[in-house]
Amino acid sequence: MQNIYISLLYFQSVILTQPIFQKLMKISLLKRSALHLYILLFSFVFSADLYSQSVSTNVNTDSLKIGDTFEYALTLQTDQVYENIVFPDTTSFPLSIDLIDRQQYKLSEFKDSLVYNLQFFGNEDLQIDELPIALLSEEDTSTIYTDPVLIGFKSVVAAGDSTLKPMKPIYSFPRAWWPWILVLLILAAFLLWWFKFREQPSEETAEPEPEIEPFYHPIKELEKKLYGIKEESDIAETKDFKGFYSEVGDAIRTYFEVLYKIPALESTSTELIRYLDAYGVDDLMIDKTRTVLRKADLVKFAKFTPTLDDAWKTFEEAEEFLQKAKKVDAARVRRLKKKYDDQFKPKPSDVKKEDS
Repeated sequence: MQNIYISLLYFQSVILTQPIFQKLMKISLLKRSALHLYILLFSFVFSADLYSQSVSTNVNTDSLKIGDTFEYALTLQTDQVYENIVFPDTTSFPLSIDLIDRQQYKLSEFKDSLVYNLQFFGNEDLQIDELPIALLSEEDTSTIYTDPVLIGFKSVVAAGDSTLKPMKPIYSFPRAWWPWILVLLILAAFLLWWFKFREQPSEETAEPEPEIEPFYHPIKELEKKLYGIKEESDIAETKDFKGFYSEVGDAIRTYFEVLYKIPALESTSTELIRYLDAYGVDDLMIDKTRTVLRKADLVKFAKFTPTLDDAWKTFEEAEEFLQKAKKVDAARVRRLKKKYDDQFKPKPSDVKKEDS
């Protein structure tokens, strides 16, 4: 047995020292190294393509009350310079939030950031779903999506205020007789007038022609309302900011109701802004309308108490709206006036016929 073991050791030493066997070993090691290198390069290329472009989503709060403002930030990392990048617009967000403004930052050649300043007007948890971001290039168009965001709703009502109060007992009151006496006196007075003092029926007269209402000039009426508010307002003494903001906001709403035929008076502020976007209203007029209505909503619904200086600054926004409307909508008002004249004013040929 020991001889056999010694023979095997000798055979192994002889084989391993042969040049052919050493070449085969070198070839095997080279193939194995090439295979490892190929796998490493394939993994690097695949991972680089997988993580070449990404978007992260961040908000600066975890709960909201009615009227709260918050920031919704998107950070986009790309693998190349795209011809155009289309971020989500206002129609992509839920109806319970309103866009105040947005700011875009160029962090690097392949990194962009967009911050939306939003205001919350809901009464339940806010769910912002996945939003699309389109990456446009000459060769292809690709779309990536943001992560959904959930922000909790925080009620302003105290926890103890939700309890029901115990019911009070029903009290019985003595029957009042004075309404019956008053009805009898009114009936007696009517009968006295009917039999003694009523006038005899006059002769039938020709029915008067219906009175034609004068032309309603939207721009002049808006100017009249705004400066009427300015002259008659006494908010410095009464502090009735709710009434002041409502009058200024309703003046602008009435202007769009009459001139653009938009249901502005019964629409919410967000719905009205979307109507204005759809109708192609001037951008500056939309911005001024958004500012005035947003401040009015804060005062009316979020129990926000502005200062006297804030109130008059909002009024100045309405005045700037008026000056822009005079330039932009003058032609629209002229067309409305011509339509009124064609309907109500007699033509010269009709006047000649009546004279003859």
